[in-house]
Amino acid sequence: MSPALHRRSGFTLIELLAVLLILSILVGVLVVSLRDSERSVRIELTRTLLAKLETAAKSYQNEFGAAPPSSFQAGQEVANDGLNVGIETFVVALWSKKWEAGGLLDDLRDGLVNTDGDRSSRQLTDFATRDLLEIPDPWGTPIAYIERTDYVLTNRRYLSYQPETGEPLETVATAFKNPRTGQYFAAQGFQLISAGPDCQFGTEDDITTFERD
Repeated sequence: MSPALHRRSGFTLIELLAVLLILSILVGVLVVSLRDSERSVRIELTRTLLAKLETAAKSYQNEFGAAPPSSFQAGQEVANDGLNVGIETFVVALWSKKWEAGGLLDDLRDGLVNTDGDRSSRQLTDFATRDLLEIPDPWGTPIAYIERTDYVLTNRRYLSYQPETGEPLETVATAFKNPRTGQYFAAQGFQLISAGPDCQFGTEDDITTFERD
């Protein structure tokens, strides 16, 4: 092979490596872009879900004179020191006594979960089960629900799973205060909170029905 042809062959190899490098960079950018896009879509879906739950809770409040409780009552025979308690009592309130969430949450019924696997000693909902069910966000973490009389509690634990490893997480969901006034947001009502993309409550990416900035 002549020196000229040898040089041309080497140059082609370098070109090929350069193209592969550019393609790998573009693929990396595309993966990051798709991940960011998926994150944004899930955040918007979560906001829509929280707004729907807020509407249902306010409808319940208008009909029964008080928002759904976020603690089990004595007659329900369920302890309030377990996991996911707030959203479990929310589900019990909205899907019992044939109220069925006023028809507002029919599309969520089949998506209810029981992440901690707990059950009540007797049937508390209109479902044919004693499972204490929860409403998950798009990341699979139960939504936290806190009625105003429970705002002061700091021991309400929620079960989720670490997004990268799938390891179980237990984090505490507490009611948010307005830093400017020192008062709780939705002081006369309730708070609905998603743990957000990191699946941990109490971090910056928590999603709420009220603006915290």
